[in-house]
Amino acid sequence: MRLQDIFQSKAQVKLVEHLLMNRSKVFNQAGLARMLNVSPSTVARIAEPLVKSNILLFERYEKGMKIFALNQEAPATRNLIDFYDKIRDL
Repeated sequence: MRLQDIFQSKAQVKLVEHLLMNRSKVFNQAGLARMLNVSPSTVARIAEPLVKSNILLFERYEKGMKIFALNQEAPATRNLIDFYDKIRDL
């Protein structure tokens, strides 16, 4: 996995940072769209490579609600968490 695969756009960086700051929370697609000030379809587009990389967990619930959470068990995510924690305090 390359950094370019994770950080493809400013919106994707904002999404990853928001999830890193709220590691134990679960978010729906509409709420993430509001937080990022983008459309729900943009959230789906920028989340797709993160789901494929196993950094994000994704579930579809009743009536099509899409739920996302940081996959804290994945090695790449653990490395991102460590990196984020180190640079946040600079």
